[in-house]
Amino acid sequence: MKMKKLTAVISLGALLAFSLVALTGCGANDEQVIREAIADELDSYKTLDDEVVNTLIADMDADELSDYGIDGAEFIKSYLSGFDYTIDSVTVDGDTAEAVITMTCKSYSGYEKALEEAATSIMEDESILKMSEEEVNALIGSTIMDALDSVEVAQTEPVTIEYTKSGNVWEPAASTSNDVATALMTN
Repeated sequence: MKMKKLTAVISLGALLAFSLVALTGCGANDEQVIREAIADELDSYKTLDDEVVNTLIADMDADELSDYGIDGAEFIKSYLSGFDYTIDSVTVDGDTAEAVITMTCKSYSGYEKALEEAATSIMEDESILKMSEEEVNALIGSTIMDALDSVEVAQTEPVTIEYTKSGNVWEPAASTSNDVATALMTN
């Protein structure tokens, strides 16, 4: 069974899509510019409009999902249901700034645990031996979605996003995507 591989493909691809773009600041309003840009990006995860969902799916191995009868858009929407965030602080100090954010989303460790328990249950059911490959794949797909739907929302550890300013442009640290993904995957 490819359950562990599938879990990695689904989770990492979806969460590493987060990226902040360079911002144009304007002196005393730099803090507000940074705060609004972060809110714009994170709000897109809350509303999950088609463009955002398609971007997240593009970063996943959607073919792997479809092998199990899972619609990539439905997976993304279920995984991010309950996603929310708080911008705890934005501090500007000359040409550097940092923003601290806290997010809530489905607990990744809860998802892994639910998936492991479901996989064990499938493997212990001897009727699986009489199923066709298509039936087994459909069972795995529905098991993944049921496990995902059952996971509770949890809060992440705070994430600090660092910025540096060149001229009037704020650049987020290159590690932003990984920092956010790590927080989402360790909650």
